[in-house]
Amino acid sequence: MNIKPYKVKKSPSKGWGKIFTNSRPVKLRSFKTGTVDIQLRGTLNPTHPNAVNIKNEIIEVPIMVHWVHHEEFGDYLLDTGLDASYSNDELGGITEPLAEKFIQKKDENIGFYVEKNDIKVNMVFLSHLHPDHIAGIRDLPKNIPYIVGKGELEQYKPELYGDFLKSVETFYELEFSELDIISPLGRCADLLGDGSIWAFWTPGHTKGHTSYIINGADEPILLTMDAAFIQENLKYKVAPLDYTWDSSLAQKSLDKIIEFIDQFKIRVICGHELN
Repeated sequence: MNIKPYKVKKSPSKGWGKIFTNSRPVKLRSFKTGTVDIQLRGTLNPTHPNAVNIKNEIIEVPIMVHWVHHEEFGDYLLDTGLDASYSNDELGGITEPLAEKFIQKKDENIGFYVEKNDIKVNMVFLSHLHPDHIAGIRDLPKNIPYIVGKGELEQYKPELYGDFLKSVETFYELEFSELDIISPLGRCADLLGDGSIWAFWTPGHTKGHTSYIINGADEPILLTMDAAFIQENLKYKVAPLDYTWDSSLAQKSLDKIIEFIDQFKIRVICGHELN
């Protein structure tokens, strides 16, 4: 696997108000590629004062992929969800010690959606490298660019979770420390250089975790990815704890997302919810 820096052009825009007045010809559509059972106490950090009354129950949440179609530049995926192997095997054929179980119906895999909708994938932007966000790579071309926040590859442990990346030819790393600060989200990347797809750094869930904003003609949409698993993370203002690398950083990332939402009243889709 080759690893290269993902080069981002400096954006002339210094504020989100101005960015949103220049909407771009992009549309978002999301696909459910399966489900996973998670603990509600853990989905919301139970040590946070706002979460003391949250019940300890299992909830089933969807595993999502987002397709962005740009009228000029073509098709992009945000995460890949699950590949077809999970419809026959909850472990997706993975035998490593920490392989996770996911539930998938037939024709829910990302490869099915790509073929059905005639999606010609130009690039895949990954929020992070947890299995439910990258297993679908096995359904997709391996000779296209895959982009991830810097820090993700160094944390990736294929010997424990499964090597979903082994056939990818080139990974590109997004180095947020070199990017412009756009308040209140911090360092942000204009991924295609025209203001249509934005990435911003939300470390905590993982070291290089990335969230996105789609600046489309219908309305701008913020995709928290796993900075907020479900709407309750936003409602109670409590970040996730389970599967999280640094809970303190995760809370700081959620806090800036909430500040942004309060300021701009933007539509939000959380990491594990149907939109």
